[in-house]
Amino acid sequence: MNRLDIYICTKSKCTQKRAQIKLWAADAAAGFYNGPDLAEAMRQLVVEKHLDDRVGVHEVACMSGCPVGPRVDMISGSRRVMYFQRKNPTGRDDLVGWPFVESLESAIEGYLSG
Repeated sequence: MNRLDIYICTKSKCTQKRAQIKLWAADAAAGFYNGPDLAEAMRQLVVEKHLDDRVGVHEVACMSGCPVGPRVDMISGSRRVMYFQRKNPTGRDDLVGWPFVESLESAIEGYLSG
């Protein structure tokens, strides 16, 4: 099985912008996270689910083509999906807006099981 690497943009624009995201599948409502907050929340999720050996969370300063706002790239082997703040669907399977993500927990589980 490939390791899942999660890259979270923490550049200055991502510290100023916030995205509304559900972290845990059981969360009643989505929380608001900027880039650094999201990186810390993802690290905590990975630790609490005991996934340290299968999932790595990394901060990056800039991601080419970032549409501004917390962005997360999830990469496992040849699979890559970019999650970011976007109101409308892109039509691409590898670009997903935060409003269309059930939760980060379910996204991680989908990667690990697929």
